[in-house]
This record gives sequence, C-alpha cells and structure tokens, in this order.
Amino acid sequence: MPEPRDDQGRSPERGRSISVDPKGQRSARSRFAPGTARLSALAASFLLVSCTGDLRERLDALLAPLRSDRAPGVAVMVIRDGAVVYSAGLGLADVERGIPIGPRTAFDIASVSKQFTAMLAMILRQEDRLDYDTPVARFLPDLSRFGETMTVRHLLTHTSGLPDYYDALARAGGPRGFVSNHDALAYLARQGDAVFPPGERFQYSDVGYEMLALVLEKAAGEPFGDLLRRRIFEPLGMRDTRLRDRPDVPVPNRARGYAPLGQGFAPSPDHPLDCLVGSGAVNTTLDDLYRWDQALAADRLVRRATLDEALRPMRLGDGTQSDYAFGWFLKRDLWHRRLEHPGTWLGYQAFIVRYPDDRFTVVLLANRSDVDLALLSDRIVRLYAGPFGTF
Repeated sequence: MPEPRDDQGRSPERGRSISVDPKGQRSARSRFAPGTARLSALAASFLLVSCTGDLRERLDALLAPLRSDRAPGVAVMVIRDGAVVYSAGLGLADVERGIPIGPRTAFDIASVSKQFTAMLAMILRQEDRLDYDTPVARFLPDLSRFGETMTVRHLLTHTSGLPDYYDALARAGGPRGFVSNHDALAYLARQGDAVFPPGERFQYSDVGYEMLALVLEKAAGEPFGDLLRRRIFEPLGMRDTRLRDRPDVPVPNRARGYAPLGQGFAPSPDHPLDCLVGSGAVNTTLDDLYRWDQALAADRLVRRATLDEALRPMRLGDGTQSDYAFGWFLKRDLWHRRLEHPGTWLGYQAFIVRYPDDRFTVVLLANRSDVDLALLSDRIVRLYAGPFGTF
C-alpha cells in the first residue's frame, strides 16, 4: 500500500495512483477522486454545533449528512475515560444487499494496521527476542545489497530509504493472482536502488512495514498472521478481527468498499496488492478497536516503559526529528499530546486519534472514499474539548 506524504507526513494510500489532498486525507487520483461537492452539507452542518444542546445531539447534527439507506457510510466511536460515550453506524455496509453498518461491521483499516505490526515488535523487544538496532539483513539476507546500516528501527519509523515496488508488483500480479510479502522481498532482492541512506530522512514507506512483517516472522519463528492472532487479537478478545493475507480469508460482516461514480457509488474491485501485510490488510470493527484502545491505555500487552520508548520522535541524520514513532504520528493539539494515524485503500478509510493523557479517543471507519475523516475527527474533538482543549 504505497503512501505518498503531504507536508505534515500524513500517510496516504497504497500504490502510486494514490495521492494526498491538501487536508492530508488520502484519495485516488482517478477512480477515487474525493467527491467534495456531495458532502458540502457536512461542512454546513458543522454550523449547527454552536447551538445549544447536549453533545450527542450536536454530534448527531454534525453527522446527519452521512445518514443514508442508499449509500455507503461511516462508523463512529468516541471513547472518554474508558467508556464509549458515542457510537453510531451511518449508511450501508453493503449497498446492493441493503445491509446497514453496525458496531460489528468489519472494515479494512489499511495503514492503521501498522499499529498492530509495531506492537508485535514491542512485544518481541520486551521479551529480548528483537533488538530495534539490529541490521535488517541479519533477518533478511536477501536485502543485504542495501547494506548493514539499515536497521529494524528504520523500518518502524519510515526512515529506511527502501525503494517503492508497487507499480511493478501490481503489473506482475503474482503467480496466484495476488502479491505476497515474499513476492515483494524477491523483487527487492534483485531490483530497485535505495532512495537515501538509512536514517537520513523520513519518507512514508509501506515497503518498510511489509519487510518488517517478515523480520518479525524470522525473530519469532512463526507466521505473521499467527503472531497477530496469538499475541494481540486473542488476548484482547478481538474476536471479529482478521488479517486478510489471502483473498479467500473469510471476514465476518465485512463491509464492501465503494467509490463515487456519477450520482451514486461503485464497489471497489479486488487488487493484486490487497493482501500485503504489515502495512495493511487488517480488517476490524468498532467493538474490537475499543478493546485495542483500552489495552493501550492499561498497558495490557507491554509495559509502559516499552510503549514510551516506542513513542519517541526519531532523530534524523541532519539532527532534526521526525514526528512519526512506531505506528503513530506524534502531534500536539494546543498543550495536549495527540497520537493519530490515517488509512485508506480502495474505498475503505480509517482514522484513529488518541489523546492518551486525557483518556480521549475518536475512531472513524468508512467504506466510501469521499469523506475527509481527518477533518471530521478534528470537528468531533472540538465538540468535546472546545476551542481551548478542555476535555
């Protein structure tokens, strides 16, 4: 899932056909161009939130343009002090069959999947089975042509300098009709030049997280999908979450992804890169992401010291710092610490923003490509925090 960057380093979508609009939300240049006109009512409805009324009514008013029994939509969850204070499904999970979005509707969360990959690295680090500063070539000798200075930490922080391979792999399609991480590794073993020396600068790289998934397999001695299931999903009770590492993996209650077409929407087609893991391919629900958020808040998977180490800015070669840590963009909202990550892939979108010190989280999942989830999340935050950031 290649993801170009905007000037804030937000991650866009898989493939060079995906670009970031001025607000930092990912969308495809051609088939998946944002339909801003169709959602102009969403911006207008924001004016309603200045009216009196409780937060639920004001949030209902903000989201009203997305309510539909004929179009795909969005799942929304707000968590405050460990409790779900707002949850809603707007629109249809499957337009053709008229199935509404609910709390157990599964969405492809695209690049938000990186949070789980990074957590696996933290778990193995805490168990002394992985050192972030070990050269990648020690685990993946096929990448030795990129030298010994590229480390696991560089993969985690998008500072590896590995080249892109998506156009070539999409054209090839793989012998099974889809591309695996091992296919991607075989390509890198023989083609592509480093974009820059490791650590020199930040450049968002799905390639790096796909190679990271293979590194974690080597370090743990078991398949990446089994690691996710056994070390994260099952311990947290994320029963509806699946890693779709093959097209035939069943995902219960999975929404279909849609893109605008004329006055309606068209289902997004399957793609050869759908099943690349590490960078994406996790399908999950609002209910399971509540469990994930609470596990992060309660240090259920790793110690607080392990998590704090992973959420530090990466110092670059020129002495500046990157605002990307292990699976999260590091932001400041007024004086509040803010962690966020977007994801988009062929009609699916996801956006998670956490204020860990304030115990406040917004989760947005969509099966339509024409909604600016980053902007919507900010408006929801302002509803609850106000202009001065008082949660």
